[in-house]
Amino acid sequence: MFSKSGNNAINIIVKIASFGVLMVSAAFIIVLSGFSGIRTFNISLIKMTDPDVKISPQKGKSFIADSALYDFFKHDKAVKSFAKVVEEKVFINYNDKQKIAKIKGVDSNYYKVIDLDSTLIAGRMPAPGTIEMLMGVSLANDLSFMLSNNLEMIQLLVPKPGKGFITDPRKAFNEKYFMPVGIFQTTTDHDQVYLYTTLPAAQELLNYRPEQISSIEIKVAPGQVAGLQERLQQKFGEKFNIRNRRQLNKLLYKMLNTENLMVYFIFALILLLALFNIVGTIIMIIIDKKDNIHTLRILGLDRSEIKKIFMIQGLGMTVLSGVVGLIFGLILVLAQSFKPFLYIPQTDMPYPVEFHWSNVLYVLLTIIFMGTFATLVGISKIEK
Repeated sequence: MFSKSGNNAINIIVKIASFGVLMVSAAFIIVLSGFSGIRTFNISLIKMTDPDVKISPQKGKSFIADSALYDFFKHDKAVKSFAKVVEEKVFINYNDKQKIAKIKGVDSNYYKVIDLDSTLIAGRMPAPGTIEMLMGVSLANDLSFMLSNNLEMIQLLVPKPGKGFITDPRKAFNEKYFMPVGIFQTTTDHDQVYLYTTLPAAQELLNYRPEQISSIEIKVAPGQVAGLQERLQQKFGEKFNIRNRRQLNKLLYKMLNTENLMVYFIFALILLLALFNIVGTIIMIIIDKKDNIHTLRILGLDRSEIKKIFMIQGLGMTVLSGVVGLIFGLILVLAQSFKPFLYIPQTDMPYPVEFHWSNVLYVLLTIIFMGTFATLVGISKIEK
C-alpha cells in the first residue's frame, strides 16, 4: 500500500484517488457538524419563545383552572415555575396601517418560565398591572413603529364572541389602547406576530374574567420533562392538552431531521462517486501486477488468497485516506468552535458548528462500508 509502483502513472492515480476520498470525508464531517450546530442554534431560539411544558384546554380557547391544578404545581418538585397566559389574535390599527397579530397576556411569573428579558433590544419590560406591552422587531418594522421619549398608543381590536350577522361594525369589536415600551428579537416568525402585555390588560381586552386563562406554561427542572408530562397526563389528560417543547414545534423538528438526513445521503453519494476512483485504481494495480499474480499462483496461492491481498490494499487505502480527511475536518470544526474564522454573512455571528461523536461514527461506518463495496468491485476483475 505504501510502496511506489514502477509505473509512475499508477503512483499518480493512487495519489489522486486517495486525495479525493480524503477531501470528501473532510467535507462530510464538516457539513454534518455544521448542521448539528444549526439544529442546536434553532432549538436554542425556540427556548426563548416556548416553555418546557404547556397546558391548554382540549375544547375552546380558554378555561378556568381549579385549585387542584395549582396545588399539583406547588407540590411537584419537577416544576420550577409556572405562569398563567392569555393568548388571542388581534387586529392592529396604527397610523393608517393595519396588521393581524397575536397578543399574549402574561403574569409576573412568566419571565421566570421564558427568559424574554434577554431578547429585549430596545426599551424596557412592561410594568405589572399596566397597559404597557412589548412588540417584536419585525412587527415594529412592518408598522414603521419606533420607540421614542413620547410614548405612543396603539389600538388593538378583537371580534366580540357571539352568533349571527354583524349589524353594526362599530359594536362588533372590543378595542383597547396599549403603550409599547420595549422591542424584542427572537425568530422572524415569532417577531412578526407577537405582542406581550400584562395578564389583566389582555383579559380586559378579551372580556375574560380574572381567573379565565388560555394556557399555563411551565419551566421544568433539567431531565424531568418526560416524567412531569406523564404525571400531568395521568391526572389532567382528560381535560387538557399537555405538550412539551418538541410537540409544540413538530414541524421545525421534522424539518431539521429531514434536512440532516438529506445532507447525509447527498454526501454519502458524493463519497461513493469518489470511491469509483478507488475501483479504477485497484483495477490498474491488478493490471500492473499481472506478472506478480501469475508468480504467486505458481507458488500455490489460489484466487481467493490473491483477492485478499488486494482487498486489504484497497480497504486500507480507503480507510487511511478517510481517517486522515476526518481528522483534518475535525480540526477545522474544533477551530471554528473555539476560535471562529467563518461568520454568517452581514452579521458578527460565528457560523454554528457542533462536535458529536455520532457524526464521526456515521462518517467512519460509511467510509468502511462503501470502501469495502468499491474494493470488492475492483478485485472482481482478477481472472480465475
